[in-house]
Amino acid sequence: MRWRMLLCAGWLISGWIGSAQAALLPSQPPPICLSQPGSAACAAQTRQDLNARMNHLYRREMQKVMGTDAERRLDHAQNLWRRWANADCLFRNGPQDRGGPPWQIRQDACLSDKIRNRIAQLVVYLHCVGNICPPG
Repeated sequence: MRWRMLLCAGWLISGWIGSAQAALLPSQPPPICLSQPGSAACAAQTRQDLNARMNHLYRREMQKVMGTDAERRLDHAQNLWRRWANADCLFRNGPQDRGGPPWQIRQDACLSDKIRNRIAQLVVYLHCVGNICPPG
């Protein structure tokens, strides 16, 4: 019986998360990407837009856990996540002084992919229920 409840809750949550992710991700690319796809400006604007969404979700989750032990853990995790994402993309793309403008495009694309994944994680935290929530 318990496994059925967990399975059902998992289906409901995964369906809800999928629709929430769709609502959070851009329905269309930034305007600069329509006229200059693949450009440095498009890559930078995409990363900035995603970063703004991530920061919004982070602030909402922070409000939700305010005053609990989870507040400090979330802040610490977000800071470490930012350091890891930057370091991992730097590892993948090499140092900036060797790449020129194509390096920045690759760096922005790498960070955008990581931010998309972090957005999905924050959506799960923001809308979690019961045993799937991090402890308070």
